[in-house]
Amino acid sequence: MTVTPPKSPPVPGGDQDVDFDELAHKLVVVVGLRRLGVHLALVVTLGVLAAVCLLATVTRASAAPLIPLAGLAAAGLAAWRARTAQTDRQLVTYVAWYTIAVAVALWSMSYVVRTFV
Repeated sequence: MTVTPPKSPPVPGGDQDVDFDELAHKLVVVVGLRRLGVHLALVVTLGVLAAVCLLATVTRASAAPLIPLAGLAAAGLAAWRARTAQTDRQLVTYVAWYTIAVAVALWSMSYVVRTFV
């Protein structure tokens, strides 16, 4: 029994098929996600945000500003996995995971400021 891969529907206005792997490859090439500088910028961003959380903890004498560190830890894991990703599809997935985790950390920072001030 042979299994044939499902065909994606044609793109409106054209007969070409859209493949996620090709789209991921184009995204990686255009954004330059394989460059070492991009990964360094991701890690430096996490370091700055973590330092802000730790400084706020010392300044406010409260543990509440440590709440966003959970999101930053998830983003750090995603950055590490993105550095070791072997395919473009994995790389795009891990960078999306990083972006979502940083967004959640920033949201939790604003929540802490609004709630505990």
